Amino acid sequence: MIRGLYSAAGGMLATSHQQDVAALNLAHAGKPGYRREVVRFEATGRAEDFVAPSVSVHADQTPGGFEQTGNPLDVAISGSGLFVVDSPNGPMYSRCGVFQLNSENQLVTPEGLAVQGLAGPITLPAGAKSVEVVNDGSVVADGLKVDQLRVVEFADLAKLQRVSSTGFAAPQGVEPTTVDQPDLRPGAREMSNTTAVHEMMQMTIGLRQFEATQRALRSIGDAIGLTTRPTGR
Repeated sequence: MIRGLYSAAGGMLATSHQQDVAALNLAHAGKPGYRREVVRFEATGRAEDFVAPSVSVHADQTPGGFEQTGNPLDVAISGSGLFVVDSPNGPMYSRCGVFQLNSENQLVTPEGLAVQGLAGPITLPAGAKSVEVVNDGSVVADGLKVDQLRVVEFADLAKLQRVSSTGFAAPQGVEPTTVDQPDLRPGAREMSNTTAVHEMMQMTIGLRQFEATQRALRSIGDAIGLTTRPTGR
């Protein structure tokens, strides 16, 4: 019975963790390039021991849908691949292709991080009147190619570690390969791979599971109280 008490309490903790993850996904459901977090429960010990499951969180790397914006600096990757962005801690990899120009005419993310081209950070000529990105990732200013967006891929995306809402870093020893001929969609952005409706459903399911486990915990506690209650003479 005591094992059941610990098992029920552990189940409540696991479900609570799942609720936190669903809330995080819900908060970023409208963010371009966001990859939803997925909670995995794994059984530990023998089935008869009623041990609570262990919990781990992983990023779902399934691509999101495309949204046409018409913005010449919005770019979406069709198929596999990741953009490369400079961060204070090294290269960061992302599917978020919402770019802009900073005061130095450098192509950057909304957070101000430099976007990598094949020749390094992409800087456009001063005074350029028109800028566009074409399907192969070439960045063109006033009809002249400046550079090409660097798009890379990894053999195992599961090894990447999340460092921001849309950015991932590669652990030591894991190196990407450059995609020589990327297939991009200019004037579009890839959206999050989750929706507010889906995450709200997950939170509702999680709430029901939490309540059921809570009732089980209360029942076990009541049963323990009855068996340990002193009886009168």
